Amino acid sequence: MMRMDNMNNQRSRLFEEIGKISFAIDELRLYLDTHPKCPEALQMIKEYMKKRHELVAEYTSKYGAITAYAINDGDKEWLWNAGYMPWENGEGGFC
Repeated sequence: MMRMDNMNNQRSRLFEEIGKISFAIDELRLYLDTHPKCPEALQMIKEYMKKRHELVAEYTSKYGAITAYAINDGDKEWLWNAGYMPWENGEGGFC
């Protein structure tokens, strides 16, 4: 049971990190709407988007897709929702 709890904690932390960086990207996008030539913001959004892509790839490889957009072309089945959703615990219930 302890191992499952540890895995769920790691999964939750990774999902939370994706949420945080996604929020930062959304805020930067809003800022860039009014400051489209700001070099610092443009650099930050590029770095954050790269980091988010890496985090989502890590999450997907370990726990399955977060969204249907992460489906691999080699998949032979519609599996993105085969596991439990990130906001559920490992037993199908909520955190």
